[in-house]
Amino acid sequence: MTFMQVVSQFLAYRFPFWGVCHLSFVPETKTIYVYCQTPGRRAAILKDAKAIADLDIGVDKFIVIHPGYSYIIIPHIPPQRR
Repeated sequence: MTFMQVVSQFLAYRFPFWGVCHLSFVPETKTIYVYCQTPGRRAAILKDAKAIADLDIGVDKFIVIHPGYSYIIIPHIPPQRR
């Protein structure tokens, strides 16, 4: 099982109400791109920004993308920086 398969299954379990989103991972920058199909999916992910920032899964940032909208960048915030 690849890293992306594990992470996508974890995210689907942890955040089932996101619905269908396409995920891609860039290992060099430890970034996951989340491509949303609808603005509603984008809004659902935005509501979970704090929970996403708290995830300690080896990802430095999540970038949420939906055509026609600004990107949402959610960086991982290590516990000691809070």
